[in-house]
Amino acid sequence: VVRGRPMAVSEAALCGGLGEIAPPPGVALKYGTAGFRTRAELLDSTFLRMGVLAALRSRHQQGAAVGLMVTASHNPEQDNGIKMVDPDGGMLDMAWEAHAMAVANASTAEVMSAAAAVAAAGGVEL
Repeated sequence: VVRGRPMAVSEAALCGGLGEIAPPPGVALKYGTAGFRTRAELLDSTFLRMGVLAALRSRHQQGAAVGLMVTASHNPEQDNGIKMVDPDGGMLDMAWEAHAMAVANASTAEVMSAAAAVAAAGGVEL
């Protein structure tokens, strides 16, 4: 975002590499009040994919800043998380939690389609 205006970014630039890191096999990540929270070694693909979701959410919010927060606080070392922060500083709009789970849990073959579905649902270009 440049001065409140979405930057023109190509689909390849925005989504490049999404399929390079597979989600953890046999694990269905769930997004809740604390975002995605699980063992750190299960979140590699989620961190990358949530960056793309944050960009799509920003576009949906007319270029307003959307943040990603790494959470750990008082949790044991291996217990980590990532959550999205909306432009008002609050939690991700609940309507977007399903989008987050769809993108995070998509197979490497389906992740681009999942991101495209989020873009279409949000009325923004991928």
